[in-house]
Amino acid sequence: MNLKGFFCWMLVWSWVVLQGQDVSIEALSPDYNGKTIHTIVAWNPFITSLEYTASVICDENGKFQHQMELEVARVVQFEFGVYQAYLYMEPGYHYEVELPPFKEKTYSDQISPFFQPVVMPLMVQKRTSLSKGIEVEGKQDVNYEIARFDTLFAMANNQVILNRRLNKTSQLDSIIQDLESHFLTDTVQFFSEYRKYRYGVLMLNEGMTGLAEISETYLGPVIREWHPGFIELFRAMFKDFIYYYTNTPDGDGLIRYINRTQDLDSARYVLQQHPAIWNDTLADMVLMQELSEVFYRGDFHQEAILNLLDSMIQDPVSPDFRIYSFQLEKKLSSLVTGHPPPSITLPDLTGSQTTLDDFKGKYVYLFFGTPDHYGCMMEYPFLQSYFEKHSDYLQVVTVMVSEERGKLDDFMLRNGYGWKVLHYEGQPGLLDDYLVRAFPTAYLIGPDGNLILSPSTLPSDGFEQQLFRIMRSRGEI
Repeated sequence: MNLKGFFCWMLVWSWVVLQGQDVSIEALSPDYNGKTIHTIVAWNPFITSLEYTASVICDENGKFQHQMELEVARVVQFEFGVYQAYLYMEPGYHYEVELPPFKEKTYSDQISPFFQPVVMPLMVQKRTSLSKGIEVEGKQDVNYEIARFDTLFAMANNQVILNRRLNKTSQLDSIIQDLESHFLTDTVQFFSEYRKYRYGVLMLNEGMTGLAEISETYLGPVIREWHPGFIELFRAMFKDFIYYYTNTPDGDGLIRYINRTQDLDSARYVLQQHPAIWNDTLADMVLMQELSEVFYRGDFHQEAILNLLDSMIQDPVSPDFRIYSFQLEKKLSSLVTGHPPPSITLPDLTGSQTTLDDFKGKYVYLFFGTPDHYGCMMEYPFLQSYFEKHSDYLQVVTVMVSEERGKLDDFMLRNGYGWKVLHYEGQPGLLDDYLVRAFPTAYLIGPDGNLILSPSTLPSDGFEQQLFRIMRSRGEI
């Protein structure tokens, strides 16, 4: 590992191992008997990079219990069935929450890259101080107020959007005053900031207020990239910003600084000429968000983007942003040829946990498929022929999406297939990591563990011949 990589990993490690205070949560619902709940604390605001993750199976009574450490108050995410629930949790407290009636994620949902979970807050029944034992009823907890505000906000926001479509004015000052009148006794800073950021979203959706004014009044004056309300407003304000800004006189030259010279200082300077971008940290946020969005579109050279991110690592606006840049560079480069692919840890058909590192020393043909998709079924005889003819130097690995592992056993036995099968069990993020938008999708990984074809040609399109050409060019055959 080079010095830069070692330094950044030390930063990540030192940040993660900081000791916080205990926080715990429990729920009881009989229909959750044996169901798994994933607990997630996200960190990097630009990509899915998890500070903490754990999976808990509810007991035979449907009871869910989990304890973890938090250094500061955070919004914690819980994934179960079709739901993606969230809860604002403060260190030093125990939360008793109510779960919605369980609804299983269907097989179609699991294999669909376009599945959208049901996003909802968790309702707190009681919050108890772990040190003093003081109990607070759910309606006195800030989560109740957040949920109540979100309900009122959604109605107001829908009306603002409708009025804009009908060319009607919305009288936003009155709307905001009315919303605020319900929360005059609020003293929680997180919640007051949350409401402010949401009002910025109202202004943006109304379309009558300039980006600079929204940025100054509602987004600023402090960068709070860890706050979900701040990030929601930021993303809405600066979506496709580089595309539009480069077509203005002030934004002229930005494409050159990114694509040709990878000049970070000049790119930052040009971005800060826009009145909505009030410091270099916000400029870097815009760069990271926008470059991660355009990376796979072809508008910019991928290596140029990676080089610019490398400059952000070397010259960060803050220690946290050094880590954000490092993680984003690692994420984006993970599907670029010559770089290691995203990590995989999945059970094979014997239940043994398997990783891609297990196959180093051979070429790996990594194939994402299902046992019942017609397009995949046309490719499987080719995979079997590779397994039989080329196993000395080629490892065929299929990540198979199936309702049950047992069905995969039957499928492989019935057809006489013998290649390595890993069972995809709905692990969050894996299909996104490999940009699987349709089945089948394939990649070729070299013996050194780095990508050679990303994505790879499919067997029926001539993969075998392409593999021979690659091996011949390397003097291996």
